[in-house]
Amino acid sequence: MPIQRSLTVAEYITMTDHYAAGIGYLVDAIGDLETAASAIGKAVEVRDLITAWAEPDEARVTADLINPAIGVITALGREATLSAFFGMFNSAVLNHLGQDLNDWLAADGTRVHHLWKRGGNPNIAAVNTFPPVTVLGEFAASGSGEGTFTEGEEVNTVLYGGAQIELEVINQAIGIAAITVTCTCTTAAGSTVEREGEILAEATVGTKVALGTAADRIVAVTAIEITGGTTGDDFQVQTMEDARA
Repeated sequence: MPIQRSLTVAEYITMTDHYAAGIGYLVDAIGDLETAASAIGKAVEVRDLITAWAEPDEARVTADLINPAIGVITALGREATLSAFFGMFNSAVLNHLGQDLNDWLAADGTRVHHLWKRGGNPNIAAVNTFPPVTVLGEFAASGSGEGTFTEGEEVNTVLYGGAQIELEVINQAIGIAAITVTCTCTTAAGSTVEREGEILAEATVGTKVALGTAADRIVAVTAIEITGGTTGDDFQVQTMEDARA
């Protein structure tokens, strides 16, 4: 038999991006407490049916069933349990690599989609995982070169690494003046960096402007300064989510 070639990181990422898309479909179908047309939504209906029993002869059946019914809701919400579907795949990858998966990814500087860590392989290290879209802050212009920055969330570095960031126009279209935006950012390594970009005049709501490069590992934005802009302009800065198949 000829010598077998090694799996490449690019091939692994392509495969796990497809799996991440599939996990996304499953997560959407599982739903949450607020989504009636979902698996959890239907489990909530069972819980509510049980808690509605109030007659004296219903006390025992209520007591016996309510905690298991709540347990179903909790179990459905555990995304990591989905990883059981991918156990054989994960084992085959490890057997083929002959080395630590996280070391292999880190050496290449490549990260997996957050859905793959959440539902495919929870053992992927945070540093090797793109975060979901996280709004790091908002800015409301009060005039040319002026406005208020409101700090947002930070990337949960217990679960994910940092990411490249982008600006997104919110609430209303940008006015007649373009805006040059300078963001003061904190990286996953704890250093402070600045990233700059321009939002064009009259950009519509939803317009996005990428800052920096795909290699960035930004986890927080601590300040924003602008030049230009018009009173009423609003935008947010957020992490960019890794594309999935």
